[in-house]
Amino acid sequence: MTNETPELIDEVRAVKMLLILNALALGCQQKHVAAALGVSDATLSRMFPKGFAKEIAKVSERRGAVETSAR
Repeated sequence: MTNETPELIDEVRAVKMLLILNALALGCQQKHVAAALGVSDATLSRMFPKGFAKEIAKVSERRGAVETSAR
């Protein structure tokens, strides 16, 4: 294991979190994201502060409503 390995692991974790947040923001259900990662819904929930994933979903819904009304 090199000195760069812990930094690389941290970077991969950060990218994983961004991808999860992006999927949630695009409207994917948390249980589907969890299944794609091969983890339980509860495990995915523990990755974020309480209610965070639901807030991301709400923002996504509002953004979708605004984009739809703009057309």
